[in-house]
Amino acid sequence: MALTVNDLLTRARERYNAVGDEFFSDQMLRDAIFDAQSDLCKSGWVLEKTLTTTSVADQREYTYPENTLGIKEIRYNSDKLWKTSLMKDPKTSTGNPKGTPCNYGLWDEVIYLYPTPSESGDTIQIRTYAYPQDITSNADSIEVPQEYREDLINYMNYIMAQKDQNFNLADRYKNEWDRAIQKAKEQRRRRLLGDSPPMVKDTYFGGVLDKSFLNSSY
Repeated sequence: MALTVNDLLTRARERYNAVGDEFFSDQMLRDAIFDAQSDLCKSGWVLEKTLTTTSVADQREYTYPENTLGIKEIRYNSDKLWKTSLMKDPKTSTGNPKGTPCNYGLWDEVIYLYPTPSESGDTIQIRTYAYPQDITSNADSIEVPQEYREDLINYMNYIMAQKDQNFNLADRYKNEWDRAIQKAKEQRRRRLLGDSPPMVKDTYFGGVLDKSFLNSSY
């Protein structure tokens, strides 16, 4: 069973001996969880997702999935596509080869498939490193992997100690958080060098892919 925001709120308040203390509002702590997840995702690319859409005949341009930090791989009907430079784009002013894509290129938040798909309805699978969704409810699920649960609680307690002006305690929690970010950065380096099976969430976003922000180094 996935952890929820409410689970972490309860544990952070219990650890800080602040159960029922309205000085630390749910909204403040939800914001802290979002900020912590965001820092982990940007530093370590710890949130991995698999998204799928379908091809459209004669359409070769697809925009990034929403909240994507980087692309791990793209598959077309389960076959892996190889990333290539835009210089190798086969489309010219006089020709636009069509068929089953075997390569892709990236530019300005757009995925280019080479050659242009000749069929509609083929499955395009994109494995991404993602940015977290905004938190709107205590019932929302925690998105980063469970291994970061204690780190999220430490960050929440750091924010609580700061608001409480308990600066010595805040420094202790901040040091713990800094170590967690450094660990995430080291894991990102290992992740990008390796090719181990990712822990992913499957989401169908249909039609044309949504926008994101950063290109992958892949």
